[in-house]
Amino acid sequence: MKKNSALLVLLTLWLAACTAETSRKVKVEIPGRPEVRLGQVQEIILTNIWQEKEVKDFNLSQDFIQYFQDELKQPFKGTLSTRMIAWDSADLPKNKDFWKKAGADGKNALFLTGRATFTEEVRKALLANEKRDIDDGPFAKEKTWAERKTYSLKLELFLINSDDGEVFFQKDYLETANYPNIKQTPEFAFYDLLQRVKTKLVRALFSTNRIQDRYLLIK
Repeated sequence: MKKNSALLVLLTLWLAACTAETSRKVKVEIPGRPEVRLGQVQEIILTNIWQEKEVKDFNLSQDFIQYFQDELKQPFKGTLSTRMIAWDSADLPKNKDFWKKAGADGKNALFLTGRATFTEEVRKALLANEKRDIDDGPFAKEKTWAERKTYSLKLELFLINSDDGEVFFQKDYLETANYPNIKQTPEFAFYDLLQRVKTKLVRALFSTNRIQDRYLLIK
């Protein structure tokens, strides 16, 4: 009899818990909306970019082309090609005549180009240590400082229509990363920051899906 009573109590508590739950959190894949529609674009032509300042022993423009040539293969179903251009000024993206004469082999092509500022510096960072009661008074820990390598990438990207030379899409990105290793190479940091830019660019152009939390109501 006591055993049955115990089971009845447990069953009652379980039913009460189920009844009290009014919602349940689930993860749902939400289709994104592109900022622009590529429509009938059949080709994207990657070009070298304008650098505000050269980086020693590091060809930023060449790495830019190689990176996006690899990373755009999956989201873009058309043709990816490369073209080296002669930058005579930072205002080249707005020069319609230049892009119309740039020599796209076919119609429905976009040039992907840009202007970049890539900087590095060493900064001091205050290390935050957890304090204990014993750390107060004359035996308190001294504040410690450490050096951090900081890289910043300002990248202005342009998609330019090969038919009329008009800017089809323009977006500015500013990404910064701090590294405990002050010997961190600029190449590593550049690829690290480009990864962030690529994620945002692909989302803007190809409407990648996002995983978001949603709540289901339980009656």
